[in-house]
Amino acid sequence: MSVYTITFSPTGGTKKAADRLAAAFGPEVQEIDLTARETDYSRFSFGDGDICVVAVPSYGGCVPAAAVSRLAQMNG
Repeated sequence: MSVYTITFSPTGGTKKAADRLAAAFGPEVQEIDLTARETDYSRFSFGDGDICVVAVPSYGGCVPAAAVSRLAQMNG
């Protein structure tokens, strides 16, 4: 089992919340930053036992399109 934070947090507030929640699942948390444009997100694959804390902000009730697009590239 692995624990991941998958965040889109341009100002850091959303990441802080995700980090606190993920810490409850264990001391070793792998971070995936959805704001990094150069990352190949299709290389991330998650198994049945993995825990993913996904956190993105909403603006006017909508999630940023870049975050949705990058999440869609992941497998799991």
